[in-house]
Amino acid sequence: MLFQIDIKQRLAKRVAGEQLSSFGLDERGLQEILFRSLDRLLPDEELLLIAQSRRWQEEPDLLALDEKGRLFIFELKVWEARSENLLQVLRYGQLFGTYGYEDLDARFRRYDDSGRSLAQAHAATFGVSLAPATFNQEQVFIVMVNGLDFRTRQAIQYWRSRKLDVRPWIYRIYKGLGQEVLLEMARFAVEDNPYEDATTGSYILNTNFRNSPADHQEMLAKKKAAAYLTPWKHKIEQLSKGDTVFLYQSGTGIVAYGYASGKLEKAPAGGDLKQSDEEYFMKLNKFQIINLPISAAQIRQITGNSYSFRGTMFSIDADSSAALVNDIRKRPSQNLGT
Repeated sequence: MLFQIDIKQRLAKRVAGEQLSSFGLDERGLQEILFRSLDRLLPDEELLLIAQSRRWQEEPDLLALDEKGRLFIFELKVWEARSENLLQVLRYGQLFGTYGYEDLDARFRRYDDSGRSLAQAHAATFGVSLAPATFNQEQVFIVMVNGLDFRTRQAIQYWRSRKLDVRPWIYRIYKGLGQEVLLEMARFAVEDNPYEDATTGSYILNTNFRNSPADHQEMLAKKKAAAYLTPWKHKIEQLSKGDTVFLYQSGTGIVAYGYASGKLEKAPAGGDLKQSDEEYFMKLNKFQIINLPISAAQIRQITGNSYSFRGTMFSIDADSSAALVNDIRKRPSQNLGT
């Protein structure tokens, strides 16, 4: 819900949501916007994206796995006040709920060009190895729905009461100033992330070491912050000139840091010309390699925060950033300049 605050009277008045048609925006338009913003909406520290829908195919908009191997089935077609959303995602449950590991692996390999198996990608993301029979023993159904669509939300409540794990992903549309359109929508989460709203200009970026040691080495050698493949490459677009970026190597800790140049650049992922523009990167000024890395346990001790380091990139608060920089200055490092 969105509230308008009257400071003088100390009152909160709820702002009424709107239908998409109020702004001349249709459902396909909003769906396109959401697909282009998946890096902001899906938590890659909690979910491994294994497939996106293809045109003219009967398949979910998104398929993802969590740490336990549960299959998350997303229906993002944002038709308003239509029961088809819920019925469609349940239909996908019939189709994909019977998939074994080999079926999921084949679908993942079509989506991911790295050459890894699904088991390898899952282990690299979550740090656990699952037996093939463990994958897709349970399904979770996610249906996107306008907050005004009470009928679909009632239907979801009914199916949840019948022990079916179907969850609404609610969005609301509001009128802003002038022609502005405001979208209220929480990032989808398996669990609550208390750090998701930190926007202080300081970030911890995973160097992709578990998936590709070569990517990690290139970031250090070329003094850059990089992310790879859609949608996660778009996280680099969040960086502004002067932002502090700490490079984190999985299993080791923070190994370098610098300050974003503000200039977004693109390159083929892994040097593969078939993956043109699938690497987004930004040069880091005043770059320093830390010879004595700051481990995950030390980061928690220094900042007082229990971060999850599985994701591609996440924000940290200003006090935590300053504490890390202060600690780095006490450690041996290589100052590689601009």
